[in-house]
Amino acid sequence: MTTFFLVLHVAAAIILLGPVVVSTSMFPRAAAEARNGGEEAVARASVLHSITKTYGLLSVLAPLLGGVLLSFDWDTHQSNYWLHTAIVLSVIAWAILLGMVLPQQRKMMGTLGALPPADADPSDVTSNFEGSKAKASAGAGIFNLLWLLVLITMFLPAPM
Repeated sequence: MTTFFLVLHVAAAIILLGPVVVSTSMFPRAAAEARNGGEEAVARASVLHSITKTYGLLSVLAPLLGGVLLSFDWDTHQSNYWLHTAIVLSVIAWAILLGMVLPQQRKMMGTLGALPPADADPSDVTSNFEGSKAKASAGAGIFNLLWLLVLITMFLPAPM
């Protein structure tokens, strides 16, 4: 059973987090190109925002499956501070995605007039597009770095 959940955990990390890491990195440039005109650029930014939002929310499965794995062998893992560090870093990364990256992307998309009419809200615009772009870029960089650190800490040997 542990092997099954380990495969699910790794698959969820690759399949769900991989696209989010890429889309968060690509979105600011695509949104800036969309601001300068072109339907293709607006469509590209919309797709990247949609990937970030959808896969970002689904990516919670990776840490949840990790928690299931942790519970299977708690006696062995309770003293492994590297695993606990990885859990904390993943929570921080997810908070940055939800609290910084997605809101800035939404404001940029609202400013471009590219949000679906049912989702559009007058507050979803920014008067400082470049500032939102910088925040989205910084958030994406921190988010991606944290996931790299999670990957590294997951494979560090447990203390004796």
